Amino acid sequence: MFADKMKHEAIPERVFALCELVKNKPWNESDAKEYFEPSALKGSPYFPMVRDAASQYQLGLVNVTDKKIELAVDKSVVASMETMRKYIIKHISVIKNGLFYETSQAYFDLNEKVYEYGSVTEQDLMDALQKNMSRKLDVDDMRAWRFWAAYLGFGHLARSATNQPQMNFLPNLYRYLQAAIEVSSLERGKEYRFDDFIRAIQLSCDIAMKDALTSRRLNMAMSYGLRMMHDNGEIELRYQLDNKNLWYLYPADLHAIRSEVSHITIRR
Repeated sequence: MFADKMKHEAIPERVFALCELVKNKPWNESDAKEYFEPSALKGSPYFPMVRDAASQYQLGLVNVTDKKIELAVDKSVVASMETMRKYIIKHISVIKNGLFYETSQAYFDLNEKVYEYGSVTEQDLMDALQKNMSRKLDVDDMRAWRFWAAYLGFGHLARSATNQPQMNFLPNLYRYLQAAIEVSSLERGKEYRFDDFIRAIQLSCDIAMKDALTSRRLNMAMSYGLRMMHDNGEIELRYQLDNKNLWYLYPADLHAIRSEVSHITIRR
């Protein structure tokens, strides 16, 4: 799922279910496969994709050795879908050499251009992503990508006039940043230089900060997320005149924080 091919069968709920299954004791692979894919039902196979996504070679949630599957993390990590999400965000760098990571970076780099496309599986969008990627994408990759992008908090699916979900994914890292800050070493009520803030969340947020450390400019998804947290009182962004260590959010002329920031306070 996170390496050279993304599989829509390996959705977050199934990965969590596998962790739940092996939480208290190791399982034989064959028994776990039967649990997920009862042979009597003769359904389409998907267990190997879920196992691989959760394994030590991808997310690192389970270990698969000698045809046995056992939990590789503390039980608290898989207490809920939310605790698992925070763990993955904290350790997102373990999949940095894979297709999912590269696709995500390319998607964030499009900024407002994503609004030009009606679906994440649209060929024109995939062509635009490929310009900044070394690996090939296909429709199944993008279907799988959107499940995990939504779960991790990269943004949300657009909705129609009748409130039905559509296939266009709108980037906004609000939920992702909430988790990244929570699992960082940042203290509540303390003001930080923005440089120090970026360093504190860098391991979790490099996936959305390609080239940002050089340019000191954050993309639209990061900027929307930070502004939403600011508006909700979760953080306070500040621009200090004449500060020599400025960072620049994606421009928003109608927002109180139009672009430049120098300091940030974590409120809650």
